[in-house]
Amino acid sequence: MRGKHGILISILVIALGLFLGLITAPQPAQADIPLIGNLGKVVKIFGIGYLVSEFGGSIDKFINKVLAQHDAAIEGQTKVVPILKIGSGDKAIGAAQVMGPAEQVKKVQGVAQVDLKLGNFRGRALIPVTTKKHLTSTIRGVGGVGVSATMKLKI
Repeated sequence: MRGKHGILISILVIALGLFLGLITAPQPAQADIPLIGNLGKVVKIFGIGYLVSEFGGSIDKFINKVLAQHDAAIEGQTKVVPILKIGSGDKAIGAAQVMGPAEQVKKVQGVAQVDLKLGNFRGRALIPVTTKKHLTSTIRGVGGVGVSATMKLKI
């Protein structure tokens, strides 16, 4: 019984914080990144998964540098992987930086995004998983790993 009350109280505190403006979404980092002029066309042709596999290391270093400049350096291993939207319109929709112990981070191949809706309450779960494929029965979460940053590209 105590667990249900704790969850309900947590939800009410978060909802009240959002309503009063005490809790806000993180503001996106602004930086000058030299990008290819026709990046949108490249993404449409090759896909976000390709860009993450080719430039994930550079993106990871960039995120770590920006976080360090804001006194938010990450301890442990980091890695950039594609975000896979699970549910309607399954596809790679962006990239996420995951963090945690090196052995666990090595297992992560993607981050599953699940959009949640309960009445007027909406949420989004980001779960580090062991696959890059969104249409598979073998999606497994990776314990001990969290998502430290997300990136989405509107085309």
